Amino acid sequence: MKAFFKFSTIVFLLVILIGLVLILSVRHSMFSGKGASLTFVNSSGQNLQSAHISVAGQSCSVKQLGVGGEIKCHFENLHDSSYSVTVTLQGGVAYTEPSLGYVTGGMNFNDTITINQSGAIELVSGPIK
Repeated sequence: MKAFFKFSTIVFLLVILIGLVLILSVRHSMFSGKGASLTFVNSSGQNLQSAHISVAGQSCSVKQLGVGGEIKCHFENLHDSSYSVTVTLQGGVAYTEPSLGYVTGGMNFNDTITINQSGAIELVSGPIK
């Protein structure tokens, strides 16, 4: 009877382990390769000293971005989060938007963030490519 109990316990634990491996594999395949493609555009009418964008623990930065200039960033392995943007103009004036838009895992995003002449930082989500 003891041998049967040990055997059934081992089989039960193996089935649980195999199940967890399958669940994690499916979850990984669903969420891998998904992310956010972001374009940041300087429409402020001034050169930028710096721009820093972060989302889901990842970041993208640039120093010295000219008028009309843009940078492209790609973020992967997202979780429920929003963009945090800090922009410093050449004269030292800083603009911050701590919570802009929304991203989540398992989806693709194609977003554009723009700073305009008034210093407003805006997000436009485009069609997913």
